[in-house]
Amino acid sequence: MRRIGEVAAATGLTVRTLHHYDEIGLLAASQRSDAGYRLYSDADVRRLYRIVAFRRLGFALGEIGPLLDRDGGDPRAVVRDQLARLDAELELKARLRGRLERLLEALEGADGVASDLFLQAIEGMTMAEQYYTPEQLAQLDERRRALGEDGMRRAEQEWADLIAEAEELRAGGAEPTDPRVQAIAARWQELIEQFTGGDPGIRDSLKRLYATEGPKRASRGMVSPDLMA
Repeated sequence: MRRIGEVAAATGLTVRTLHHYDEIGLLAASQRSDAGYRLYSDADVRRLYRIVAFRRLGFALGEIGPLLDRDGGDPRAVVRDQLARLDAELELKARLRGRLERLLEALEGADGVASDLFLQAIEGMTMAEQYYTPEQLAQLDERRRALGEDGMRRAEQEWADLIAEAEELRAGGAEPTDPRVQAIAARWQELIEQFTGGDPGIRDSLKRLYATEGPKRASRGMVSPDLMA
């Protein structure tokens, strides 16, 4: 029989942890000494090593007891559930990594305005995740990487120039049927196709974003409602 301190040292656990396992009925010491100390048998220690092994596989304490007590039952359903949980966690972590990468890209070279850009970038990412699926965001990220920093800067400048030209014509009273406006509209559509990669799902998500949030908020102040109309 082994005292609780010996068992804790052998397994790398704390005495408090072993007390907790006893309190929740996961591992009870087989005996007590005359002084009231917990005494663990070889069978207790073997059970404890199994508990440690299950914990390292990510199982919750509430799941481990039934697994150990199922008397040779089929554990495959429990393992499948654990794999499904891990897959969900990996997906969440991958999405978080994507957010952080996009945030860092937005902040690179921001210099003195980094704090303002930081908040704008977070707001933009939060908005995007409300309207684009994780798969669509992954596609957009891949397209952004393919363009590279220089390509992204050129695309952003092209949008800025096009919007400024369109706003100038609108302010000057040009009608939508004006050939100059039509040429801008055609170029506008080409840039949208470049952004969406021709994917109808991404295009629909983009339309829903602008329809719900409004052009000013969706474009972060670049496009006015009058210009969009």
